[in-house]
Amino acid sequence: MGADGTAPRFYERVDARERDARDGTWRVELDARALRTPKRNEYAFATEGLARAVAAEWDAQGERIAPFTMPLTSLSATAIDHMGDAETRRVHVETLLKYFGTDATRVRSPDEATAARQAKAHDPIVAWAEREFGPVETSDSIFGPGTSEKTVEVLRRRLHAMCPWELTCAFALSAATKSLLISLKTLRGGLTVDEAIAAARVEEEAQIEEWGLVEGGHDLDQLDIRVKVSAPVVLMKLRRGQKKN
Repeated sequence: MGADGTAPRFYERVDARERDARDGTWRVELDARALRTPKRNEYAFATEGLARAVAAEWDAQGERIAPFTMPLTSLSATAIDHMGDAETRRVHVETLLKYFGTDATRVRSPDEATAARQAKAHDPIVAWAEREFGPVETSDSIFGPGTSEKTVEVLRRRLHAMCPWELTCAFALSAATKSLLISLKTLRGGLTVDEAIAAARVEEEAQIEEWGLVEGGHDLDQLDIRVKVSAPVVLMKLRRGQKKN
């Protein structure tokens, strides 16, 4: 791996092929050899669509492989290599629950104009979360909102019930949006990618409107969050797609 995070391309042909006709899984092949994760596990994809999307990431590489341009491959590797381990799952679930205390949808600005924008974007998400999980408090206090232990326990059970792939995507989305609630509603199909990004960037967009866009700063942030939100959403849609009979 070079200092720039890239490595020489070592293959010519990329294919997506059925891996096991019994369970309908698919795999990606590089020069007829199965693609493997960093821990040397074979990638097993639930649908042809997801396998072909990952294959497209590898096929699009130039003379050097840039892992940071392959978000579907990265998320898939995390799901396969790490999220099946009970202790790893526990740590990730508890981290998400810790972040819930300062969830972007729950912490409101003391500035009235910004708080009004937050309420417009976040109140529907909070209302949805209350129907799904229980009481969700919001606050502009420097100490943050109070948190219902019953709500936390419901969230804990829901997160532990996720398969490794969904938990991987929930964690990635929560990190990108700074919100477990935006993440969960997006994965449920309740928010589009654009809506999730808008909800996550209320304060940033307010600053841009007031002070203007800083080239090389705000514009790169906008592109970065679009990739980080789109990738897990696309992965789960492809994974839930129609499997081959």
